[in-house]
Amino acid sequence: MGLAGCTSEQAGGGGGGGTGQSNGSSSNGTDGGGSGSASLKVGFLYPLSGPYSSLGEYQVGGTEVALEQIGSEMDVTIENVGVLDTKLDPTKGLQRARELTDQENVDVLVGTNSSAVAAAVSEHAQQSGTPLIITGAAAEPLTGENCNRHTFRTIGSTYQNTRALAEWSMQNLGKSFATMGADYSWGRASVGGFVEVAKQNGGEVVQQVWPKLGATDYSTEIQKVASSDADLVCVRAAGSDAVNATKQMENFGLMDQMDVLILNSVDVMKGAGQAAVGTYGAGYYFEQDTDVNREFVNRYMEKNGGAVPDTWSTTAYLATRLAAKAASETGTSAGSADSAALVSALEGMSVQGPTGEVRLRECDHQATANICVSETVESKEGWWGEKSFPTREILTVSKAGENLRPCEESACSLPE
Repeated sequence: MGLAGCTSEQAGGGGGGGTGQSNGSSSNGTDGGGSGSASLKVGFLYPLSGPYSSLGEYQVGGTEVALEQIGSEMDVTIENVGVLDTKLDPTKGLQRARELTDQENVDVLVGTNSSAVAAAVSEHAQQSGTPLIITGAAAEPLTGENCNRHTFRTIGSTYQNTRALAEWSMQNLGKSFATMGADYSWGRASVGGFVEVAKQNGGEVVQQVWPKLGATDYSTEIQKVASSDADLVCVRAAGSDAVNATKQMENFGLMDQMDVLILNSVDVMKGAGQAAVGTYGAGYYFEQDTDVNREFVNRYMEKNGGAVPDTWSTTAYLATRLAAKAASETGTSAGSADSAALVSALEGMSVQGPTGEVRLRECDHQATANICVSETVESKEGWWGEKSFPTREILTVSKAGENLRPCEESACSLPE
């Protein structure tokens, strides 16, 4: 039996269809699925430009795999209107969401990276009565104090992701730590989650630095961390930010002074290369040897020229399948779905995916998930073949349902 699947902190037509990506106004995508008895109109909001554009590409790929499977396995037709680029900007993201709900009349919104973008779109989802499934924004308040009836999330929250990493690192790497977090809502919430759990496990924070989102020079922040004499540093940045920070920490020699925790996702492994070897992280890893994950990875690689999926591939995949399952259970018709029925169906819904069983909690609409802690190691050949970038060795698994705050401690208060 393989190790349990794990998850961490790309849209298009299935059934042979294309992505229908759009950097501006929406373009017509190909329908995903077959001639099902239920149908659903879905609009996808991913960052296709800016520092997190690679995350958008992963989501496009994951969505395509989901749509292909829906077409062959479910009695549902997904009408895909294409991918709209949020440009990682809250104003632009809100504008794109309005285009999808007001002009395209979509039944469900899927996507958003950057918690600032997600917050703006989540408020619109509530106001417009359109269910939103967040796939890339992890700030805990989105399913905490700022939760609402129409917003769900498949990516792990900042607390959920950092809890596993903080507990393991305090037990295995040391108690004195520094943090380096991108200076926006996700970075601060992610650092906050790590600090909270680390302190509960005997940790002491000795330095905190906040490089701006999209920074290219981290020398000032790295020098401050190096001077802290910490046992370890937790770096919370993604995309090109994480790549730049990792390379510069390695060049500075910081990794010889202390252990370094990063978001060791595939895009960072590719971008940082050898500089990432020896770092630690928590998330979904394509290397997991389970039947469901193998099928997902193989399908993804077939559709993406041998490229492997990442965390955001799985969260988009899960969101698309959850939307389709809700449509199937409610018998919706594309463009005129009963949003209240969809919301009720999504609450408590579970699906099997690359990360194991994922369930949307009724109390806050946050997905449960297994979280893996790993060490980044030299590239090695596995069942996935051989890759030119470092891979991850899984050290421990934090089980789904055990890494979230209990519902009674959640700051979310949904109306009865």
